[in-house]
Amino acid sequence: MKELNASLLLRPFNFDTLATYVFTFTSDEQLERAALPAIVLVLVGLLPVIWLTRSLISQSEKER
Repeated sequence: MKELNASLLLRPFNFDTLATYVFTFTSDEQLERAALPAIVLVLVGLLPVIWLTRSLISQSEKER
């Protein structure tokens, strides 16, 4: 999250991402408004991890 401040400064005008929504709401202590975007952000980040894990497992089983 160190680069988030740079992302906030360098982003185009009127362009918000899930990370900027979560950061904005949590810094204003509006945790209930930040909860859903934070969960979506985690789930979207989890999908490639699941896909890569399954790919690596199937690849290692083929080598046996």
